[in-house]
Amino acid sequence: MSDHKICVITGANSGIGKHTAIELAKSGYEIVMLVRDSDKSRAALEEIKNKSGSESVRLHFIDLSSLASIKKTANELKRTIPKIDLLINNAGLIKRKEEKSTDGFEMTIAVNYMAPFYLTNLLLPLIEKAEHARIINLSSELYKNGKIYLDNSFSNKKFDGNKAYADSKLLVIYFSRYLAKKVSNKNITVNALHPGVVGTDAFREYPAWFSKLLNMFISSPETGAQPSVFLATSSEVKDVTGKYFYKTKMKETATVANDEGLAETIWVATEKLISGCINK
Repeated sequence: MSDHKICVITGANSGIGKHTAIELAKSGYEIVMLVRDSDKSRAALEEIKNKSGSESVRLHFIDLSSLASIKKTANELKRTIPKIDLLINNAGLIKRKEEKSTDGFEMTIAVNYMAPFYLTNLLLPLIEKAEHARIINLSSELYKNGKIYLDNSFSNKKFDGNKAYADSKLLVIYFSRYLAKKVSNKNITVNALHPGVVGTDAFREYPAWFSKLLNMFISSPETGAQPSVFLATSSEVKDVTGKYFYKTKMKETATVANDEGLAETIWVATEKLISGCINK
């Protein structure tokens, strides 16, 4: 078994993900970047190596809007790395206009929720091989505005980009809490995290003036990465699981996220939706 720690992180080619990868590489983690096949991703790889002083950084290409791509990449990881000590489901997006994934899901739900659900479950055999593993799922305080639409693949029939984002982040909290319960007999912790309001590529579809305005009120990606690094490395939270963190502080979730029966219903419904797609 590898004696160094391995971190798998999605969306590490920009924003919070890239700066999280830099900090974790500095602290000795081997970084496995799950990113789109692009020049931007290759440039991020070199930047992470240069700024961290580590050569233990590698790319694996993935399309998080495609269940087939997620499965392909998960299988590649099973062939090429011995374990996963840290999985950070960091990637996310906000859509201004309705768009469907290749599997027929609304794109925000596909990337922000279905992808981390499927990827994490596929990688659990590798995560279980670590001596002590942590799973961190990025959510948002906007989950409070979210709703669960079980009858329409988790999507509101009337699309609204901001509401779809909130719905996806509420689903992430339910996923995190139920997964923590499922792996409670293993040396794995699972927590959801709101990193603060951060300027990231999630807002890439918005006009330039909006981004400039936003930057007046939000944290830099460097600052936004600190909560992820804290949850990944701090001994204070080594055994904390099934919780929600606002930056580096544990926080009780709002009533909308506390229905334990609904958590199981969502899990079963998600498995059924994924199974229906991959068994077509």
